[in-house]
Amino acid sequence: MKWLLPWLLLPGLAQATPQPPLTLLSHELPPFTHTSGGKLGGLAVQLVQEAQQEMGVDYPIKIYPLKRALALTRVEPGFALFVILRTPQREPQFKWVGPLFLNRVVIYQTRGSKPLTDLAQLRQLARVGVLLGNADDELLTREGYTNLVRCQTIEDAIERLMLGKIDAFPMGEQIMPAILAKMKFSPRSVVNSGLLLQEHWLYIVFSKSEDDAVIARWQAAIDKVRDRHQQAQHPIRQP
Repeated sequence: MKWLLPWLLLPGLAQATPQPPLTLLSHELPPFTHTSGGKLGGLAVQLVQEAQQEMGVDYPIKIYPLKRALALTRVEPGFALFVILRTPQREPQFKWVGPLFLNRVVIYQTRGSKPLTDLAQLRQLARVGVLLGNADDELLTREGYTNLVRCQTIEDAIERLMLGKIDAFPMGEQIMPAILAKMKFSPRSVVNSGLLLQEHWLYIVFSKSEDDAVIARWQAAIDKVRDRHQQAQHPIRQP
């Protein structure tokens, strides 16, 4: 997966102009967004905070369940949401700023499970876990899967996987190790099947009613942050 390495926050260079109120929403998705001891952190949070400093603004960031955050951003002005997988189905629902990171979603199983060798075998499993409302849920529902177990949180899904209450779970290759570490599980607790479900870039999304000038300003700030860290020899890299 490609991502921006962490960096020191730099003072904003741009003078702020009056901006309409905006609430930035995110969801728990280590290593991109996470909370610890009441403090918000993660690679995506650092990126968004530095982009705000570039623009001379300081909008609040709130953690919401993904499904609720998506619904708010679709229908209510004054909200933006990160990080969100950009898919053809979601394309017309939002205005997009990015890209931020590349997310490879693969199928995970518990150690000792019969290995999956083909995505078609997912349909034969009794229970495939998905995070409620996320892009994997949308994709598998659209493809007619009837064996989905929808979980409210990633942690809930992983606990179900460990307990044998689901048989497989799709998750980003960079996200799964971070979640396991947060939950104090060994990285060897689960097995990456190597089966790729989907691969898309992660973005910030805004309501369709958001002013195009606001979108352009955010895009310019994100581009500046990326360029600055590439020039400082902190490039986007792929492990």
